Amino acid sequence: MDNLRGQRMSMKNVCPEEMAEMAEMWRQSRLMEEMMDKRRSQHMAMRNSVMMDEIRPLQRQVSRKEAAAPSPMPEINHKKHSCTDVHCLIIFVCFIVAWFYIAHFALSQGDLNRVVLPTDSKNRKCGIDSGVVNKPYLYFFDLDKCLDVETALGGCKTKQVCVEQCPQQAFVWGDHVADSELENAKNLLICDDDVDKKELRTRAQINSAVAQGHCSALYVKSTVVFNYCMPFSSQDLCNFLPDSLKNRKRRSLPPPSEALSLNDVFDRYDEFKRRTAQFCRRNDTTPDVMLKQKVEQTHSSSTKLIAAIIAKFGSNDSVGNERLAEDIKKDLKSSWKVIAMAFIIHVTLALLFIALLRYVARPLVWLSIFGVFIGLALSLLYSVKQYSFYSRYPTVPQHSVNLMASLENIVHNKDFWMWVSVLTGAVFVIILLVVLVLRKRIAIAIALIKEASKAITSTISSIFFPLFPGFLYILVSILAGVVLLYLSSIGNNSFRVFMQLDANNPLPVESCECDGPAMSYELNGKCLPDVFEAHCHISNTNRSCVETVCRFAEIEKTPMVQWFTYFCIFTYFWVVFFISAYGDMVLACTFSMWYWTFDKKNNLETMPVFKAMAKTTLYHLGTLAFGSLVLAVCRMIRYLLDFLEKRLKMYNNKLTQALLCCMKCFFWLLENFLRFLNRNAYITCAIHSTSFCASSQKAFGLITQNILRMYAIDKVSDFLFLLSKILLTACTCFATHLVLTTYPQVFNVNYPWVPIFFIVILGYIMADVIFSTYSMAVDTLFFCFLEDSNENDGSAEKPYYMSKNLSKLLNEKNAQKKVKKMRGDFIRQ
Repeated sequence: MDNLRGQRMSMKNVCPEEMAEMAEMWRQSRLMEEMMDKRRSQHMAMRNSVMMDEIRPLQRQVSRKEAAAPSPMPEINHKKHSCTDVHCLIIFVCFIVAWFYIAHFALSQGDLNRVVLPTDSKNRKCGIDSGVVNKPYLYFFDLDKCLDVETALGGCKTKQVCVEQCPQQAFVWGDHVADSELENAKNLLICDDDVDKKELRTRAQINSAVAQGHCSALYVKSTVVFNYCMPFSSQDLCNFLPDSLKNRKRRSLPPPSEALSLNDVFDRYDEFKRRTAQFCRRNDTTPDVMLKQKVEQTHSSSTKLIAAIIAKFGSNDSVGNERLAEDIKKDLKSSWKVIAMAFIIHVTLALLFIALLRYVARPLVWLSIFGVFIGLALSLLYSVKQYSFYSRYPTVPQHSVNLMASLENIVHNKDFWMWVSVLTGAVFVIILLVVLVLRKRIAIAIALIKEASKAITSTISSIFFPLFPGFLYILVSILAGVVLLYLSSIGNNSFRVFMQLDANNPLPVESCECDGPAMSYELNGKCLPDVFEAHCHISNTNRSCVETVCRFAEIEKTPMVQWFTYFCIFTYFWVVFFISAYGDMVLACTFSMWYWTFDKKNNLETMPVFKAMAKTTLYHLGTLAFGSLVLAVCRMIRYLLDFLEKRLKMYNNKLTQALLCCMKCFFWLLENFLRFLNRNAYITCAIHSTSFCASSQKAFGLITQNILRMYAIDKVSDFLFLLSKILLTACTCFATHLVLTTYPQVFNVNYPWVPIFFIVILGYIMADVIFSTYSMAVDTLFFCFLEDSNENDGSAEKPYYMSKNLSKLLNEKNAQKKVKKMRGDFIRQ
């Protein structure tokens, strides 16, 4: 208006008609401004005495306050919820019932023994492949090599043979065996197929077979577990128990021991150990003393696992790997208290950070941003300093083939610090530009974070609610895995002829001939083990073929079982997405109830999470089933594309691979967009109690109307949460590093980065879980904010439900829009 006034006073040479027109425009603008001020003052005066009289999804009916005795605002009631998408819920229930029927069918018709059939060292399935048809059980020559977690990485490093029955007694071959017992001992030996026991006539021959690994020198009485021979006899376990355990009279825990024994496997079964110890006190000598000595000489399983992981990263020095693994294990053992304390402090800091967001959201958020800037600046300065140092003083690289030497060569290389400097500087500049461009939207994000903090602290149980969907995830995944395993065991065994060559001799050296019923057998063709063993032999001999074998290939499923498998996979996807949608809907209901409560000081719901669960369960399961069905179809298409890609890999068709890659990328993008749309559709359903299609349509309309602002606020909030998580984790790790380096004599660790590494992983995961609820709260409140700004105008009849801060930001934005509109009208006139 001042500009108009200045323009009016300065226009002396303008004609009288134009002067009169401009004066009229100025007068009208002054009148409009006075009317707006008057309406604003009336609104502020009437807001405390007049409420809305029309029931709408976003307005509530209230009564006027009596002048003599003002009464509190009546309880704000949401629109009455009703059942939505019942037809989809019925279909979903039918699928669940069919899934349970298939599970019953699989459990009754399937046999896990066919899936977990043991395989010997020659890759023969015990009990079904040629040569071991009558030997259904697998025996391990040296079972102690399997009693560590390294087996999961590279398999059990001992010879495995198929046997007709598992050992029924303990046996040890050695010098204590008398010459008169050689024949009996020879029959007790367990040997592979290459050894003919009839040819073992002397002690020297037996010793030679044992030394070459063809025969097992010792074993204990075993029990069959899924066709594996496992030593679960308490009598034979006596020698694996430490003397301190055998002499115990009370049920107390055994003292720690550095030696690995079978007792480590059963340390939680206290009753079992008590009975075993009682037996061993009565009979302290058994013929298996050599087993105990052998097991006590092995390294611990944790050390082997760490050494195997180190070896996977390129170091071939097994001695150095084991030494480093032992140091890492000792560091973890000596610093576990520091790790536990740091984790507790980290969780406390995260909860304190959340509590402070309610009151000082703006400084804490900017502190997180500046904290990351300071960290990046210090990292950049340090990396530049290191680059300058190693440029002036280059070091001689170490030529040892161990992990530590490789790491030192990398750290002492100037090129490494140059790249670190470049990357750190690039990240610093990118984050700085993002913050400068989005600084206005960061203000709205800060206001939403503050509102989300208020909502979460008002509904503190919402932080722990994600544990319930997590439990359902685990339960459903276990059920689906068991059903699919049993389904995979239903069918007929398929055998094919393979050429089994030695790695040292890649070319075949034998000529295998088949006659009779096996005359039509050919490589990679189908075969029967019994027929192959009876009618196939090495040319001009009666010996069975060694390199050419008839092996188990797969279990051929019937079409019905194949369709059952696809049905179970699709239903699993549907149920998993349904559980995720249930969690989103409950949180959306919780935070939307908080937002649409006009008087948040007096009229908030009690136990809002449980009420949200009740509303979701009673009224909106059909909507969740509909939304999760859409995602399940998309995920099933992606699964089939992956399956098709694996089948077509053998043809190496570049065009087909490119087409499949494009389709996989498209459906990945589609699934992520549908996730985003479904999330907002659930929020709309929580507010308006509408069906999935209506909620999606309304949500899509709001998204398209506010696409830039909505996307920016969502990503800015996620970005701020990421910075907060990084800052919290970095603070905890820095404090841990200070403690470990300041007091080295207290904790005595070889590598301070070992406990810090575990703190980084655990701390970030915990912070991510805590802030995931915040992310849903921000999304819900922002969507409610858009609904509120569309449905209401801030008048006495349609007051805003948003806070004063959000209302102020919205009014500023609306005022800017009005000013721009008036300027545009004035320019056009």
